[in-house]
Amino acid sequence: MSILIQNGTALLPSGSSPNTSVAIEGSRITQIGTDIDPSGFDTVIDARGQLIMPGLVNAHTHLAMVLFRGYADDMALQPWLEEMIWPAEAKLTPEQIYWASLWGAVECIRGGVTAFCDMYIHMDQVGKAVEKSGLRALLTYGMIAFEPNEKMEKEFAISMELIENWHGKADGRIQTAIAPHAQYTCCDPVWERSIDIAKERGLLLNTHLSETRKEVDVCIKDSGKSPVVYLNDLGVFEVPTLTAHCVHVNEEDISILAEKNVRVSHNPGSNLKLGSGIAPLPEMLEAGVTVGLGTDGTASNNNLNMFEELHMAAMIHKGTHEDPLAVPAKQAFDVGTAGGYQAIGVDEGGVLQEGALADVILVDLEAAHLEPVYQPLSALVYSAQAADVRTTIVNGQVLMKDRKLLTLDEQEIRTKINEIAQDYRRS
Repeated sequence: MSILIQNGTALLPSGSSPNTSVAIEGSRITQIGTDIDPSGFDTVIDARGQLIMPGLVNAHTHLAMVLFRGYADDMALQPWLEEMIWPAEAKLTPEQIYWASLWGAVECIRGGVTAFCDMYIHMDQVGKAVEKSGLRALLTYGMIAFEPNEKMEKEFAISMELIENWHGKADGRIQTAIAPHAQYTCCDPVWERSIDIAKERGLLLNTHLSETRKEVDVCIKDSGKSPVVYLNDLGVFEVPTLTAHCVHVNEEDISILAEKNVRVSHNPGSNLKLGSGIAPLPEMLEAGVTVGLGTDGTASNNNLNMFEELHMAAMIHKGTHEDPLAVPAKQAFDVGTAGGYQAIGVDEGGVLQEGALADVILVDLEAAHLEPVYQPLSALVYSAQAADVRTTIVNGQVLMKDRKLLTLDEQEIRTKINEIAQDYRRS
């Protein structure tokens, strides 16, 4: 399959380039220029008035939680989890996870998200949904085991089944990782075995880390160490690790994250909504930490809109630091694209250049809330909306063209997800 995108403004590593064409052969970008002959291409897309850019990456989410969008709002994290979310999740069936994941995939495609990292349950159903949708994903099962007992063995069995069944599937679009849920939900033997599995299989390790002040305070009280120091001393960061949140990290923690090449998903929307705090993004970037952006689950966001995360990543730190240059537009853009791909272990994505993965989106630049456009990058980060995405391409396959979904039946999924939601409505 060959695709030529022509007449658009391309966001290249060197800056924006007007009247530019991008050629795709198979899963790769093969040529970028201003004068590419359109003959011989299977598909030619006119991007006049549109921005050609790398797809956005959701570096931390729980895709099927779209089913619980608005289910439990305005609550602190622990009661939100223990009183509302975990009891609801205990009722979830594999079929419900499948349809909810498809609905999340619809939102991703429509919002220009080309890749994501997911941690949830019934992950084989998420894999089926991802395979059908055409998206790229790092899939992980969040293991919870407070003691080295039968429950722990079951958690590892589920994780290994996911890895065996899905790693490298869907033409390489699907990868897997080993995923202890968090320092406070997993005993040391879980971490020790997870490290061994990651080393043996060449996998990433994915976890939540230092999300709330309470989490950090309890860890320090019990062990005399922050969660970052605790996991580092266990040897966790000797394997490639992707951590979600890192809201309450100090200078020592950040130094460890940078030294050990730990990747971080910055999730500003969820952290704000749950009142968890604001992660020190400028300090992490200054230290050289690889950072991507994530939404977390829609029960705590309440959407998968990565344009909102771009806005927040660029804006909130200007306010907390009282510095308009704290996170410039270019830095926020890099975190949301190339940083996200690096965070999920896909180093060849997130940039428009020859040889890169053909994960590309087209964004309408002619909307009323965008024009006039003086600087396309600034317009994207500060003004663009998810609904401005016109076309989404992943691995050289067009998933949406001119706002029409090509791989999923949106109406069928919408009907099914609203039927399922009836099981969870509270009187």
